[in-house]
Parts: sequence; structure tokens; C-alpha cells
Amino acid sequence: MAVPTPKRAPAAMQPPPGFSREASWNHVEQVAPRIDVKFPILGFLMDGEATGYDLKRRFRDPVGFFYRVSDGSLYPALKKLARDGLVTQRAERRGKRSRTFYAITPAGRERFLRILREPAQPVFVFDETQVKIFFSHHDPQAALFHLSRTCQQDVERAAMLRWIAREMERNNESVFRKAPIEIGYAVTQAKARIFSRLFQEVKGKLAVNGRARARTSAARSSG
Repeated sequence: MAVPTPKRAPAAMQPPPGFSREASWNHVEQVAPRIDVKFPILGFLMDGEATGYDLKRRFRDPVGFFYRVSDGSLYPALKKLARDGLVTQRAERRGKRSRTFYAITPAGRERFLRILREPAQPVFVFDETQVKIFFSHHDPQAALFHLSRTCQQDVERAAMLRWIAREMERNNESVFRKAPIEIGYAVTQAKARIFSRLFQEVKGKLAVNGRARARTSAARSSG
């Protein structure tokens, strides 16, 4: 039996000229390191001085949807910025409680604006879910679990981002502050739809394979 010749893919589906997997992976490996926590810290301080606690709150909403920070990275970064002369520190005592306020220096402003204008690293996500799905031919039910769970999480995340976007619109927030939220909402919503479609596709194929195995088993028994 002759093997049919595959149809040529439409032009839009062809890889770009000069494309190769090796070149694409080399590009991923050679991109500049992602911005560290010091850049968003300087960005927040561009708006005014703040304590470490204030900065932690600022990282939660809405930047926290796209950039996470822990105490273990925040406070050492503030100390490093102070040593480098990019921020200043001042202590304020209220009763028995003392708070440290951080403010950006002219050198810090210059550093922040320079980094802000540099090209950003392309998005490259280390996604544990997708790695596990890739290997789920060893346990297809695991794929269904990860697809369903991730879809539900993305639905909830998209709903939250949509609410935040509407609140920002109602409060006349800057278009620059709203843009990442609207992008995040669109991407998360699209991802939820893809995972939902893939869940149904995998579920359908497992059902077909299950029926085929059942028929084979029945045929063997009757034989």
C-alpha cells in the first residue's frame, strides 16, 4: 500500500525563512537575564517614598499577577539599592515602633529610566503543568487532571483580572497601569479556552481508545 504524499502546508503555516529548532533554542538560551526585583522597587519609589511593608502591598496588586516577590528578596534588594546610592533610608519612630522609609535618589531615577527604555526579554515561562502534560502518555488520567485544574484556575484568574480592570477604569487609572491587566485578562481567558478544548479532546480520545480495547478484549474472549 502506497503511503500518501502529505499536502504542502499553506504559506502561512510554513516556518519563517532561515528557521531552525537549534537556532530558536540558542536564542532562548542567549536572551538577557530577566529584570530582578530592584527594577520594580525603583519603579514604585518613583511615585514616592515607602516602607518595606508598603512595597510588599504594592507588589500584590496588580503587579503581583505578573511579578512575585518574597521578603527574602525584597529586603536584601533594598539594602543593595541603599549601598549603591540608588535609594536613601530614614527611620521614623512612633512610640515604641520604628519604621524605615525608602526614597529614590537622582542616581536611582537615572538607573530606573535607563532600564525602563531597554528592550524587554521575550516571554519564556517555566510551566510545570505543561511539562507534566507532555509526559502524560504514561498516565493519561493525569493529563485530564492537569488540564481541568489549570482551566479552572485560569477561569478564576481571568474573572479577577476583569474585575480589577473595571475597577481601574472606574477610578480613572492611568492607561499604562491598566494595560498589563487587560493584556493579562485576554491571555488568561484565551488560555482557559484552549485548556478546556484540549480537555475535551483528550477525554474523547481516551473514550475511543477504551472502547477499542474493550472490543479487542471481547473478540479474544469469544475466539
